[in-house]
Amino acid sequence: MYETAAVRILFVADIRGNLSHLNTLARTHSPDVIIHTGNFGFLDNESVSRIHESYLRHIVEFSPLLPQHLILKISQLSKVSGDSVHHLSNDNVNLKTLLLDQNISELPRFLSGELALEVPVYTIYGMCEDSYVINKFRYGAYTVPNLHIIDDCSLHLIKFKNNTQSLLLCGIGGSLSYHKLFHQGTTHNFSDIVGPAAAGAGGAPPLPPPRDVIPISGDPGNIWITVLQLGKLIQSLLKFSEQNADEYNRAVKFFITHQSPTREPLLEHLAIFFKMDYTISNSLHFKYISSYNALTVNPSFETFKLKFADSRMKLARIWARVQKKYERLLAQLPNHQLAAYVDLALTVYDKIPISTKSANPPSLSSTSSAAATANASNSAASLTSPADDIPSLALSSSLLQSLQASEIQDVHDMLSKHEVNLVIRHLNDLYYVAFQHSWHYNICDVSHGQLILNYDDGKISMQASSEGFDFKYRSQSDPV
Repeated sequence: MYETAAVRILFVADIRGNLSHLNTLARTHSPDVIIHTGNFGFLDNESVSRIHESYLRHIVEFSPLLPQHLILKISQLSKVSGDSVHHLSNDNVNLKTLLLDQNISELPRFLSGELALEVPVYTIYGMCEDSYVINKFRYGAYTVPNLHIIDDCSLHLIKFKNNTQSLLLCGIGGSLSYHKLFHQGTTHNFSDIVGPAAAGAGGAPPLPPPRDVIPISGDPGNIWITVLQLGKLIQSLLKFSEQNADEYNRAVKFFITHQSPTREPLLEHLAIFFKMDYTISNSLHFKYISSYNALTVNPSFETFKLKFADSRMKLARIWARVQKKYERLLAQLPNHQLAAYVDLALTVYDKIPISTKSANPPSLSSTSSAAATANASNSAASLTSPADDIPSLALSSSLLQSLQASEIQDVHDMLSKHEVNLVIRHLNDLYYVAFQHSWHYNICDVSHGQLILNYDDGKISMQASSEGFDFKYRSQSDPV
């Protein structure tokens, strides 16, 4: 709860381990909270030894903590010639030996208490992080005061003094690649993560990991999103919106991701499904902050919807190829709740409309909002269910029957609630509202700029600052 009816929020991206810079930004811009969109720098003193060199090179290339002469020396370790790579390193000089005694993240200094965050920081994890370190945060082995991680099982509500308005922060970090959606990546022993004391000291049997926390997916140095985690995120949002219906409806909702949801429809579909007001994401090392909504960058509403239909088709084709093997793995897991999360994600994505009987989009002329909504509702009648030749997105009935798990039934009960069915029936209306009104911000690297949103008396104003392009070279070059 903040002791004011106004809140100043600073949005930054790609701090890359230079965590003390967050305090510098806090003193410069005086925010109440900082929201960071990854890559944060979830790396500890052992991360260099764990991370594969191919991932480590990317982390080093963009590191703000390493001296430039060292980055240059590392870049000279290998040379590409044609289709072959000639390694110049030897047993004594290689990437990991050069990084000995080098700090690639200040996180250990914050973990030890040597440094502290001066304002609350809410962050997702990015793609270039150590999965082992993130798991330590997920299981409580690592904590940093004032640091809050936004992920599939952690939503955050910022309330104001007058208690009439709040901000809901939700989302998920990591990259999204279709070919990795059903691949968990490197697994870690739970006792190694939480330590022997927490995992059963004095000869006691090890404690099992919490059933409601899923290990982070990915490898050390490369984090990605899975269908399992998308299902857990959906469950977290459904549960929160059900238990806090009034709060959820009143809140200004932020959906925070590493990849831009407007580039990845599987993420944007969730933002639409849960009526997010804003999406916040990383840029691809752009020099400016992007601010836009779908109406500004799509020629029509029908064009806007096509990308969602395409993403559903891609997901369905992959699911058709991996379903049997993946279901065998789910059946062997003692935690049937994991199968419930997968089933929930598939059910929600199966509702993406894939075809229309009419190509006439709702009018975007200067009609009243009521008339525009009516047009969108009429268009909803043109949406059809998946055709017979298109694979459905669902777990097989045989697997669901064999599990006989209360968790599976709980998920279906959640989906069958009136509110969720209402969302599904009016999904096209939600698409149209999002098409016109949802707003998207793509944040440039923190070295190039930042975004400030000020909430005051129900309004959110924007201040964007970007370093921009440097065109001095044109005045220095010889005229053509």
